[in-house]
Amino acid sequence: MLGLAVMTSLDVLLRWLAETPIQGVNDVSAVVMAVVISASIPANLAMKQNISVEVFGSLAGGRAKSALVAFASLVSLIFIILVAWQIVPYTANLRVNGDRTWVLAWPVWPCWTAASVMLIFAAVVQLSVFLADVAALVRGGNSSPDPEDDPAATDAHL
Repeated sequence: MLGLAVMTSLDVLLRWLAETPIQGVNDVSAVVMAVVISASIPANLAMKQNISVEVFGSLAGGRAKSALVAFASLVSLIFIILVAWQIVPYTANLRVNGDRTWVLAWPVWPCWTAASVMLIFAAVVQLSVFLADVAALVRGGNSSPDPEDDPAATDAHL
């Protein structure tokens, strides 16, 4: 990601100063971004950093909140499984068709294979999150970490 940011900055600078862009920056960004985004998904799921609205859980309290968290984990699991299930044949088609980037003529399937592997891994991670949420529901506890107990939490509490 850092390399892509540096390359994009250099491309913009060269366009501005010398009216000479770096050839293939769009090709690189197109294939790299798929890997970067898919690589961040497992960590996001594991740390439960997805966007959530907790209005009903806050109103309902304890066990109902745990049930809603488990339900949300199940929906996330189903969604990520569907995405992974669809990206695998897409990646296979890219390889069979021999798709390449426009300028550099790089084959795109290797990057999409990496993205597919990361999404499959994300499904496994979300399965473990779902199982932890179900276990918390059965125990009657809350599987969500309390931000007060997290020293790495970035939200300020007044």
